[in-house]
Amino acid sequence: MSIVTDPRSTSVSEVDFRRPSRVSRDAIVALEATHELFARRLSTAWSASSYAALEVEHVATDQLSLDDFVRSLPVPTVLGVVHVGGLEANAFVQLDMPFALLVVERLLGGPGDPSTGAIDRRPTELEQALLSHELLEPAVVAIDEALKDLPGDASQLRSLEIAPQPLQLGSPGDLLLLLTYRVEIRGDLPAQGLVTIAYPVAPLVPQLDRVLLGGRDGEQQLDDLAASALADTVLDAPLDVRVRIGGTSLDAAVMAGLQPGDVLRLDHPVERPADLVVDERHLGTAHLGKRGRKVAVQIVEPPTRPRPVGTAPAAQADQMPDRRDEGKRR
Repeated sequence: MSIVTDPRSTSVSEVDFRRPSRVSRDAIVALEATHELFARRLSTAWSASSYAALEVEHVATDQLSLDDFVRSLPVPTVLGVVHVGGLEANAFVQLDMPFALLVVERLLGGPGDPSTGAIDRRPTELEQALLSHELLEPAVVAIDEALKDLPGDASQLRSLEIAPQPLQLGSPGDLLLLLTYRVEIRGDLPAQGLVTIAYPVAPLVPQLDRVLLGGRDGEQQLDDLAASALADTVLDAPLDVRVRIGGTSLDAAVMAGLQPGDVLRLDHPVERPADLVVDERHLGTAHLGKRGRKVAVQIVEPPTRPRPVGTAPAAQADQMPDRRDEGKRR
């Protein structure tokens, strides 16, 4: 028996065995999900500063060494070095220079028209200040929003690099996890660009469990599971529920002389509901009735915090008549 496979229906993925992936697919999916907050926060901040409708959408996740990442960048570029408090390490935020200068032109009151040609030059000192304050710093705040489950100080923008070199940023062999987003400006003068976050994998991997667990560590998760199991066990336990409608006092001689047909008068008003009792603790009240051929009760007061039988809530105690006055009236 032979199996024929159409090569046109298959896909090929490139794998570099010299630098195997150190981040699991589940962890990457969780990280991408938390960074939806990054995309929303960044979109809001940049839209407000550029006075334009702007959308940020995730398009790719990759893993590269620091050396390969820096060599893939165009020169000049916009590369912000960010100290991430939750990781206690430096990460990078990279923007396309033509797109960044287009946004800066709009911040300065210009049209920012991409049809006039891409602006690919080194920014002036004023433009660099605007790039840091209006574009990179909001991105740093958005990173903290995405990593809010990680403990640590607020992240800070350390520097802005225009022509970065690997040795200036760290060890060239350090592995980075890259999240790339497409930024689209809508309106009469639409434009597009890319923004990339590059996290160092070494300090990121130990923190991914907290990202997967929503900020809880392994011990907290075990405690939650134990508490949940205990709660399930308690809620599955059978309870002996009894219905009480009061009692009366009799002399021993009267008790001994009781005959079938005798009527005992109880100290329980007809209009007052019966008590629901579990293990001699009052839980609620109910009206007597029947369901089919059996006696039943209809809940009046739902189960509350248990209290000893014979005691009533303050509001109910105020409404109960004085038995001594009732005896006098009768």
